Amino acid sequence: MLIEQQHRVLGLFATRRYPEANGAPEKELRQRLQAVVLGGVAPDERTAGLIALIHAAKLHRLAFPGVPRKQVADRMAEVASGQWAAESVRTAIRDMQAAMAAVVVAANVTA
Repeated sequence: MLIEQQHRVLGLFATRRYPEANGAPEKELRQRLQAVVLGGVAPDERTAGLIALIHAAKLHRLAFPGVPRKQVADRMAEVASGQWAAESVRTAIRDMQAAMAAVVVAANVTA
């Protein structure tokens, strides 16, 4: 699905890129997501899990560029309800944000 490309920047620094080799899987996935979220089609288990992850991580804009968040958020929440992934991701994100807040407070107190 990806191709490795190696380049040198200024003839010194090696860089690697991994561009997409075949856009068909992404296109098919986006079509499935749109069918479920925008078209109201019943999701299969894998699609429902992915929608739950997207919703929990608040990646609505990434998954549906150009579509207002409000338009997709309610349907995604409906599909995500009952999915283990949604709650796990939401908890991980909340814990990470709490840890970052604690680091910022500690840094300000010691400064």
